[in-house]
Amino acid sequence: MLSLALAGAAAAEPFRSFADLCLSTDASARVAGGAAKGSGWRDVTTQMAAEMGDMGEEFQDIAVYFNFDPASAGRLSPDQSIEILVTGWGDGEAVMDTKGVVLDLCGVLSPEADALTMSKRVSDHLGVPSSTNDDETLWLYSRQGDRFVSEAALVDAEDDIFMEAARERSLYAVYVFEEDGMAGLFVGAVRPEAKAQDR
Repeated sequence: MLSLALAGAAAAEPFRSFADLCLSTDASARVAGGAAKGSGWRDVTTQMAAEMGDMGEEFQDIAVYFNFDPASAGRLSPDQSIEILVTGWGDGEAVMDTKGVVLDLCGVLSPEADALTMSKRVSDHLGVPSSTNDDETLWLYSRQGDRFVSEAALVDAEDDIFMEAARERSLYAVYVFEEDGMAGLFVGAVRPEAKAQDR
């Protein structure tokens, strides 16, 4: 199914969907999924299960949505973008070998997205500096109301210091994804268990 979507891909820049579905919902899978379905996205979780690979071993309740009808992927108009929303969550002990936190994940991918363009838009939207960790660019922040607050000082912190902060307040990290002809953005939210949403 994914190969069919790629074959009919039109030019796309999925940042707006990422901002609306992932950033504005603080990576809440339940809220993001509800918003996507309310906007006409199709839940294709069952059909895409085999393509989730290792992600399905670490994360629970993985859900996948297309912003188009898979049955008509080959008949998309030239100006119609193809975007894929992926959500899920993992227990801190299972994903990060750390008790007391929960990791939520939300991302939007597109076969024609441009990673550099999306990186610039993330910086502009968040208003916080990017950081580099293990040759990977990320934006680490927390929230104060509607504000994005840089947590760049924690990027190079020792694991115990980072996790101590994550047990006190929710921390968010945005990454650029680029692999197998797909590019997009993911945000991971590390939350104290007490602030984790009902599953």
